[in-house]
Amino acid sequence: MFDEENQNQDTNLNEYPTPYDYTLIVPLVGSSGESITTINLQEPVISEIEMMAENTKKFGSMKAFKNMLANHTKLDVATINKMGARDLNGIQKYYDYFLEGPTNTK
Repeated sequence: MFDEENQNQDTNLNEYPTPYDYTLIVPLVGSSGESITTINLQEPVISEIEMMAENTKKFGSMKAFKNMLANHTKLDVATINKMGARDLNGIQKYYDYFLEGPTNTK
């Protein structure tokens, strides 16, 4: 028998809210010397996705992603460059949810 409630729960297993406060595994020191422990992320809009696609062609995917992240978080690229790989991966998973669609990890 089809259980619509369970299907809805399964679909939303990996849903991220927007905006979303991502807690850094390793805090950063900002350009003004401040300690940064969380980064506020948000769903990208179509114009930002288009800009990231254009920047990927011009500068490569990493630089394009860092520029979008800088626009979303109001952090400068120099501060983002200090971020550890685990935090980068966690943040990329957030954006992948919107760019590639949710995944069900049951």
